[in-house]
Amino acid sequence: MADLSQYQDFNNIGSWPLPGKIFVIVAVMLVVLGLGYYFDTNDQISALESAQTKETQLIEEFKTKYKKAANLQAYRDQMAEMQETFKGLLQQLPRNTEIPGLLDEISYAATGAGVELLSHKYLDEIKQEFYIEKPIQILATGSYHQIADFVSRISGLPRIVTLHDFKIEPARSAANNRRGGQPDSEGAERLSFSVLAKTYRYESEDEQQ
Repeated sequence: MADLSQYQDFNNIGSWPLPGKIFVIVAVMLVVLGLGYYFDTNDQISALESAQTKETQLIEEFKTKYKKAANLQAYRDQMAEMQETFKGLLQQLPRNTEIPGLLDEISYAATGAGVELLSHKYLDEIKQEFYIEKPIQILATGSYHQIADFVSRISGLPRIVTLHDFKIEPARSAANNRRGGQPDSEGAERLSFSVLAKTYRYESEDEQQ
């Protein structure tokens, strides 16, 4: 059995037997390697992993940009085609000289539906990016079915007309007050309703300047 007393003097390791010297050398090397890995190699590995992640991101960005660049001309052609189509649609909107006839069309729709048109007038125009919005305030009275018919007729006009801000309530006319809110001769209660109709017109090049 080895005499362990030979290894008790750490101040004189040089006098230790060869196995002890080898053990100490190996232990010191392991400690040095461990410290080197912890303070240097570990940081380098982290930096390498970060660089690999960045490389993957850059490759994906390159692929995306390459695809966009490869299809750039196709995108431009498609955009030009869409702009021409949109321009054509805008030019189909009525011009300023064609708008006044809309009031007559609303009057005809009211007469056909049997509603009493109290007022319908243009409000101030609202300029949008590509067109001009022209609102019309409408006030009328009629039965529920007459109002529905009137709205249907407005929706069926050849020009674009959208309806907004519906308000319907029992009519407050003098005749209706005398009846005490009773139905009219046709058995339908008279209703008062207001609606904001909006039509749209093409903005001429002179107005765009």
